[in-house]
Amino acid sequence: MRSSKHARCVAVALAAVFSSLWAHPADLGAQSTAALEEPTAAYGEPFSLISGVRELEDGRVLVSDALEESLYALDAPLSEALKIARNGQGPDEYRQPDALHAWPGDSTLMTDLGNGRLTVIGPDYGFGRTIPVVQQASDGLQIILPQDVDTEGSVYYQPRGDGMIRDTSGIVRWNPDSAAEPVEVARIKLSDVTERTSGDGGNMHQEVRQVPMSPQDGWAVGLDGSVAVVRVGDYHVDWVRPDGRVISGPPVAYEPVRVRQADKEAWVETTAARGVMMAVTNQNGNLSARMRRGGGRGVPSIDGYEWPETKPPFEPGSAVVAPDGDLWVMRSVAAGERPLIDVFDANGRHRGTVALPEGREVVGFGEGSVYLARGDDLGFQWLERYDRPEL
Repeated sequence: MRSSKHARCVAVALAAVFSSLWAHPADLGAQSTAALEEPTAAYGEPFSLISGVRELEDGRVLVSDALEESLYALDAPLSEALKIARNGQGPDEYRQPDALHAWPGDSTLMTDLGNGRLTVIGPDYGFGRTIPVVQQASDGLQIILPQDVDTEGSVYYQPRGDGMIRDTSGIVRWNPDSAAEPVEVARIKLSDVTERTSGDGGNMHQEVRQVPMSPQDGWAVGLDGSVAVVRVGDYHVDWVRPDGRVISGPPVAYEPVRVRQADKEAWVETTAARGVMMAVTNQNGNLSARMRRGGGRGVPSIDGYEWPETKPPFEPGSAVVAPDGDLWVMRSVAAGERPLIDVFDANGRHRGTVALPEGREVVGFGEGSVYLARGDDLGFQWLERYDRPEL
């Protein structure tokens, strides 16, 4: 059994009661509604920051904890845990395990932020090949942080690395086993930013900050390689099939949520706890990257940002495709209200809405199940498994 060494401050998950939107499901355009109430299993010890969850074919569950810099394997009942490998820079080590993705052969692709690499871990917990996060592409430097992986072993990511400020970004598919160049499969709107320049000549400093909660598209990828793009303009879903066909669902009605002081505080706290800091070095052509999630350093106060009047209709980083092909998207609610998930089918139609228990967020899926993280008053997170509801 693993044990907690000491308390750490991490983001507090959304909590409290049903929102006004939940009280009027017709406003959501939902076909049905469901509420998750009691977990079917729960692990008995807390994590500091759950950064990845991956269920294996036999029911075992891999969990990465970014702040503890540890990777654990839980048994199927979620009753016991085994720490996998150890911290370090060696071939069978990691420095900060983060996202976990299904990989061919019931293996797992782990993002190791601290070592700037992707590592394949077998179902026997053996470490296999590694892939550098920093890649030299034909059009320059590429930083590959996978958001999703399909059954063919292709990874999907947003290109980073050229330092340019853009309004849009591509979603790129790349297979590390293929000699083919990465391919852009869709484009998305990015968050708004503010720019500030001070000094002049050789002592000029430029600062770029994200505008919190500004409208931006979200996206996720299904196991078959279909890309779901959640459009923020009129809140609809575009599915981009592997052959390039695009299927657009109808817009979903929503009521804008005003940004209050509590929402600003929650955003800053979450950014401090979960944001990723990145540094790339080039030593005589040898590229390397050092990244770290969380820690609470370098986040300005609330007054350091420009804030919008209202939130976008959904949380852009929340989109995820369940194993059955449904797309789950967290709807924006006021801080302190019960989290709501909009569920869309493979044609972009809004199937219904799922209300999560208070203080929970979706962190992964299993066969017929969904994994939630529950935040407590001390900042710890507790892993729970629920039956996936029918809508």
